[in-house]
Amino acid sequence: MLRRWIIIAFALILALSLLPACAEEITPTPTPTSTPTPTPTGPVKIGGIAAWSGSAGMMGAMIDVCVDLVEYQVNPPPDGVGDGILGGRKLEVVKCDSRSTTAGAVACANKLLYEDEVAAILWGGWCAADSIAVSDFAVEHELTYFFYGGMPMDIADNKYPVRCTLSFENLMQIADDTTKLLHPKTAACLALDTTDGRAYMGGWIDRFEAAGVEILYEQYHPVGTTDFTPYLTTIKHLDPDLLMLQATIEGYAAIAKQIVGLGGLGDIEVMCDPPAESSMGEEGAQGWYIRTLWYPDLPYPGNKKYEDDYYALYGAKPMISFVMYFYNPLWTAIHAIELAGTTDRIKVAEAARSGKLEWETPIGLYHITPEGEPGSLPPLYVQVQEKKLVPIEIPK
Repeated sequence: MLRRWIIIAFALILALSLLPACAEEITPTPTPTSTPTPTPTGPVKIGGIAAWSGSAGMMGAMIDVCVDLVEYQVNPPPDGVGDGILGGRKLEVVKCDSRSTTAGAVACANKLLYEDEVAAILWGGWCAADSIAVSDFAVEHELTYFFYGGMPMDIADNKYPVRCTLSFENLMQIADDTTKLLHPKTAACLALDTTDGRAYMGGWIDRFEAAGVEILYEQYHPVGTTDFTPYLTTIKHLDPDLLMLQATIEGYAAIAKQIVGLGGLGDIEVMCDPPAESSMGEEGAQGWYIRTLWYPDLPYPGNKKYEDDYYALYGAKPMISFVMYFYNPLWTAIHAIELAGTTDRIKVAEAARSGKLEWETPIGLYHITPEGEPGSLPPLYVQVQEKKLVPIEIPK
């Protein structure tokens, strides 16, 4: 028995003596080393949908000026004067021509998303029908859409559209302001025969009538109209106190010239939307009032940079339409991407509607709400006087 225990004890001692040797011979499993995700170095691509051809083709020329300005502001030297926004990456606005049609605007949205793989889209075309269709596309395809204009009206329950200018309710205030400023008793209304033309003018008419203004004339002209003489002749004959006008850049140029051909409109006051600025050098446009969101020399930090950079690049003052329609949507998209820290389109949408997106615009501090709205933006007014734009205060 003793001999047996001696043998067992010896075996245990031998086994224990071998354990360190076995441990030394075992090859340990390597700890995986995490590979950091490479920092993107390519351009940040944002898609721009607008009309470079067709009935609203002049829009494209204005877009080109705006895009060149913002790329100059954002991109690092030698292409621009950028100061590190977007992580120092280059901004590339990928432009797509809607050809002034709603179908073309939606085709552009599809191309920009699936072929160009943009992080967000802008503008959406030139009229409300385009904007509504592109907004529907953006919601369906989870792509953030930064647009101008009052339509689509209600975007609170959708995650992807972001309004960058006046809401429909803000736009309706224009009728109230016009009544306070000009005190009309009668009015004529001439607008584009588009979804927004009819919606805006219809809303203004309701406000005017509620204020006791009699509507003597309401007409909608087709897009691309060049001869406004029949409309203007009837309006001159009716002699209202006020003419509410909405037209394209080309339309306003024709109207201003044809007013001169009719010998003027007498004492009829004219209220227009921003594209009318393009006609301020025409005799027929003198005295026109223009509603806007911006005019030169506004006392905001964002405006000084905007005007300084514009002058550095072009040697002139910007047009009033630039901020309202083009500049603010593009910069709002840039700040949303910067806030997201990525070009992932879902995260860009989350950042845009996070309630944390704000920036100093040329018209003051923008704060985009979780509902995708920039808050209340009261319209401003200018009058064409001696071929210049003069700011006008609305009476309290």
